[in-house]
Amino acid sequence: MTSPRPADDAETDAGTDAETDAGTDPAADDLRLLAVALHDLSRAVRRAEGAHEGGLPPLPPTEFEVMRYVDAHPGTSVGGVATGLDLRQSNVSAAVRGLVARGLVERAADADDRRVTRLHPTPHARERRRPVEAGWARTLGAALADLPAADAEAVRRAAAPLARLAARTAERRA
Repeated sequence: MTSPRPADDAETDAGTDAETDAGTDPAADDLRLLAVALHDLSRAVRRAEGAHEGGLPPLPPTEFEVMRYVDAHPGTSVGGVATGLDLRQSNVSAAVRGLVARGLVERAADADDRRVTRLHPTPHARERRRPVEAGWARTLGAALADLPAADAEAVRRAAAPLARLAARTAERRA
């Protein structure tokens, strides 16, 4: 398992890039740093803990993301998932087959167009998702405990605005 880069390394990398790009916008540099930090943090948290929660074998990352998407968008189609997650439709179809086999997603024919299959999460999917996300929260909590108190509090205060930002960013892509 690769450990995440410390924040000061990320700042150093961003500073190095900024130095090579003469005349860069400091606000753009801040946004780049934030984007990279969020990406790295998301990956580190998902990989650190949670996948084995509940005593269940871990799902492949694509299947877990598809399951989360279907849970958030019940009644979506394979094409809707592919568009929403920016994945190839064939990859989503393979993930859905795995999720159906595990009893995590159900397929149902669309009432108006029988050619379209609608996807719905099962209660088992929601039961499986909760302990995984709780594991992510524990991992994040442990990492926050290692930060200075002011930094940890700033991150906690940013949680709701970041969730709104994530939702708005996803809406803009749709």
